Parts: sequence; C-alpha cells; structure tokens
Amino acid sequence: MDELTYSQEADRLASPDDGQNSATDVGPSPMRFTIVALAFIVHFVAWVGFCALMYAKAEYYSAQSLPAGIAMSALACLAGAAAIVIARELSPIPRSIITVLSIAIFGISAIAEVVGSIERPRPEMLALTFTESALLIGAFVFPFVIAGVLVTVMGKAAAADRATTGPGLLLLACVVIVFCCHALMFQTFEQIALPSWYRSEWPIALSSAVATVAAVFLLLRAQVNASSPGWSLAIRASGFITLVCGMYLCNLATGQLVAFLPLGALIPVLWQGAVLGLFIGAVALFVSAAVAKSRRS
Repeated sequence: MDELTYSQEADRLASPDDGQNSATDVGPSPMRFTIVALAFIVHFVAWVGFCALMYAKAEYYSAQSLPAGIAMSALACLAGAAAIVIARELSPIPRSIITVLSIAIFGISAIAEVVGSIERPRPEMLALTFTESALLIGAFVFPFVIAGVLVTVMGKAAAADRATTGPGLLLLACVVIVFCCHALMFQTFEQIALPSWYRSEWPIALSSAVATVAAVFLLLRAQVNASSPGWSLAIRASGFITLVCGMYLCNLATGQLVAFLPLGALIPVLWQGAVLGLFIGAVALFVSAAVAKSRRS
C-alpha cells in the first residue's frame, strides 16, 4: 500500500514537469518570430534609405556632404544590426556566417561613408574601391541573403493557427497596384493621358514595401499551416521570390525618385523582372497558403 501511494505521489509530482516539457517541445514562442518580423521591417526601411542615399551620392555632388555621410552610416549600422537580430534564430554556424557578412558589408560601408564625406573627393576622382564594392554588395546582393535567412527562420515557426486571409488579400491588392502603375509608367496604355505631377514611382515604392511586409506575415502563418514537406517547400520558394522582388522594386522606385539610376538598358529589364517575379511569387504564396490551410483543416 505504501509503495502504491508513493508511486501515485511520484506521478503527481512529475506531471507538471511533463506538461512543461511538452510545451517546450512545441517550438519557439510566437513572440520571437514577431520580433524577427519587426527586425526585418527595420532592416528593410534602413536598407532602402541606405540605397537611396547611395544613388543620390553617385549623381549629386551636394549629397556627398558630412550630414549625408553620417545619415548613410547610421542607416548602414541599423540595417546590419537588424540583420544580425534576424539571424539569431538560425543554427550556430549559419548564424555566425550571416553575422560576419552583416558586420563586414554594413560596418565597412558605415565607416567608409563618414571617412569619405570628410575627405570630399571630387567626382572625377571617384573609382571603384573595396569599400564601394561593399556598398554594391549591400545594395544588390544582400537582399537575396536576408530573404533566404528570413524564409529559413520562418520555417521553424510554431505559432498559433491564425488566418492567412488578411495578409494574403493585402499582398494581392498591393501587387495589383504595382502592376497597374508599372503599366502606366512604361506607357503600356498610350491612350491614357497622365498629369504632369504624377509619378508612378511613388505608388510602386509604397505598394511594394507594403507587399513585402505582408508577405513576411503571410509566410509566417502559412508555414504554421503547412502540413506536408511539399507545401512547405512551395511556400518557402514563393515567399523567397516575393521578398526579393518586393525589396528590389521598392529599391528601384525609391532610387528613381531621388536620382537617376546609372544602369542604362538594364533598368527596364530589372523593372519588368521584379514586377513579374512579385506577381508570380505573391500569387503562388497566396495559393499555397490557402491550400495548405484547407488541407490541414
């Protein structure tokens, strides 16, 4: 009798620990991934501002002043710090690699902008140096890195089951706005007369930015609803395409608002590729999220 009572007492004392272990086995808390999403928004805004100042600096000599250099340095530090926060959810080796890349690219850019603004080099003396290579990598290559990290991190989410309709509809609405403004920008419909003050870059920049943020939250909720490896892979692939193209579109539109992009014949190709990629990625992400949720329910 004493042995039976002792075993029952041991089971009673062990049951809270078992419940705690089962709760911890579910995965990281949803708040951690919300912090990751907010860190991406900070990185995205700082990165777009960083690129806009870089374009302005390449065209306008007045943009090479010390205040502009300090602003660009601060944005580079903010973008790099936010990227490190996003990478904290990765395993140790990838996290270390992303941290080193963020410090190398944005740290070098931050220091170079302050030093370069103090020296004030003449435009005819500007040349492609190592620091300027870091600027170009941060502007045109790092979006692929941060999108891949974000997709990987969101794949580990164990958040509560939430509706994907809101972020999905917002994403599609922004894509439609981008597509229509892009058609007007490249005069697809020649019979439409636009006012002189209208610039398609404004709605494209804003809509692509909102679409990118909506894709982040849709990606998080869709990954939670994914019930099979196949749909999880489809969600990750479409989310990666949507994030990269949305970031590039916002970068291109903002760059053309503040300066002339020195890309020559590549500008229409980049525009059309980013718009097409955003459209395909957003539709694929929305459909994959909807199908995965219906299969799970």
